[in-house]
Amino acid sequence: MTPNPEGSSCEYHRLLRVARGAEPADLVLRNGMLANVLTRELHPATVGICGATIAYVTAPDDTRCAGHTIIDATSKTLAPGLIDSHMHIESTHVTPAHFANAVLPLGVTTVAQDPHEMANVLGVEGVTYMRHAARGLPLRVLTFIPTCVPAVPGLETAGAEFTAREVAALLDDPDGQGEIIGLAEVMDYWGVVRQISRITEIVKTGRERHVILTGHVRFEDLRDLNAYLASGIESDHGRMTPELIETYARLGMIVEVCCAPHRDNIAEAVAVWKHLGSLETVVFVTDDVSPNELTAEGHLDRGVRRAITLGMDPVDAIRAASLLPARRLRRRDLGAIAPGFSADLIVLNDLPAFDIHLTIASGNIVAREGAMVTPARSAVPPPAKATHSIHLVPPAPGDFTLEGLDSAELPIITERGKGMRWQSLPPHATSPDWQTHPELALVSIRHRHGRNTNAFNTLIAETGLREGALASTYAHDCHNLIVIGRNVADMATATHTLIACGGGYVAVSGGEVRALAALPIGGILAEKPVAELAQDFDAFVRAAQALGVMEDPITLLSSLPLPVSPGFRPTDMGLVDVARQEFVVKSQT
Repeated sequence: MTPNPEGSSCEYHRLLRVARGAEPADLVLRNGMLANVLTRELHPATVGICGATIAYVTAPDDTRCAGHTIIDATSKTLAPGLIDSHMHIESTHVTPAHFANAVLPLGVTTVAQDPHEMANVLGVEGVTYMRHAARGLPLRVLTFIPTCVPAVPGLETAGAEFTAREVAALLDDPDGQGEIIGLAEVMDYWGVVRQISRITEIVKTGRERHVILTGHVRFEDLRDLNAYLASGIESDHGRMTPELIETYARLGMIVEVCCAPHRDNIAEAVAVWKHLGSLETVVFVTDDVSPNELTAEGHLDRGVRRAITLGMDPVDAIRAASLLPARRLRRRDLGAIAPGFSADLIVLNDLPAFDIHLTIASGNIVAREGAMVTPARSAVPPPAKATHSIHLVPPAPGDFTLEGLDSAELPIITERGKGMRWQSLPPHATSPDWQTHPELALVSIRHRHGRNTNAFNTLIAETGLREGALASTYAHDCHNLIVIGRNVADMATATHTLIACGGGYVAVSGGEVRALAALPIGGILAEKPVAELAQDFDAFVRAAQALGVMEDPITLLSSLPLPVSPGFRPTDMGLVDVARQEFVVKSQT
């Protein structure tokens, strides 16, 4: 295997001397059971580490295992550090250093971030910030360059626009330190298969550089899927069924199975594993994990633990979160405990429970029994304009109106954006009278990046909201300001509150703020520990439930406006029929 390319304090010749037993290792883990993801077995082993590199894996009775630090791993299991090959740090709503402090104790030692949330707010400067803020952390952070800024041009307005020119400049960045590995998820599935110029040129930019091309599929037609894969795009992380996982695997696609609590397809993956006996193209990822989910249930470790609980062989479950994602990322030095590999590993108190005792990253013990040994910090501040990212004139209650829409028949969003119906409502003055219908709420999307004054108001049914308003500046993927309300005065108050604090999530009722999770960096991040921010998110969820929204208010606000998700999606430009990629109704402002 290729020695660790990232450098090591263990000089090359010394590494080989340690491997042979001619010199003591820096760290020795004696007498553990090794979860060998290369051979899919458990066996006893002693592991020696030299600097940031694994020097040897040998039998426990080998007498040539001297070390400067020796850990007795008797009754414990040694496993490779977990690798998340598709995720968005921004979904945890904290900066990269705080994210590292949250996931390293959970056994995650490498992530491949797609910073397209920050890109949609701040453009190239946002991507640069997320890369630079991740450097020097004990967590290895690789970066995919965002491709969909916005997700679908012409249907929404982001804070920036990426063409092949911007993508190429980021891929070729002379400041790069090896962390840039490819193109982030290509969500414009229809644009690829229909060969729309903008996204076609972006994909070709990646192909020309032979980098990894990641995908996000809205599967409807097998031949369209073939065309998408023929373009060079390799993966999907959408909602999965066992049948879909098998279809993808048969076509050679990398199946990224999400294990976050709000979108968990681990059971489907385990069902296919039981059927086929092996899953060589299936990897576990998180995609998006909110801070309260991360604190309550974990990160990638949750997926491994759940797969084991559902009957998957523990070594295969670890393999799907270590070796297989390393191969997917084309990193031959990661994902296993073997000579020449990076010394990223975890020591487990209990394998079936996946209870982590130690996390070792690049040869250093960074976390012990669920806590960082020394918390990570970043010296890179966010760009100045990140803390002034809401460029929006505070709206008045009278701006939340359906005036301009045909009052005889109105589009009503249903099933949280998956459906739509037309409904007649009697007029009240110059606007349809929707407030007398308790199952309806008004949803408003307002462009907040200062590029235009777009605003679109429409109706949504069956959110559960009985009173007040909920609002957020974290609305995939353009992150315009979204507010859903039963009371227009509360909708105005919610909007004003987010403008004043720089963004976040807010619940308002009776003119009073009931809960606020402030995200002042780009309207999507906060500089605070995940556990602390999770308390703010829990308070918001409780406030939303008190107003009647019992089913995941965070996902309701964050995902409703995404015009690549199936159904009917409101954006700052109008109501989008996603299947047709055209407007049902366009904004009048």
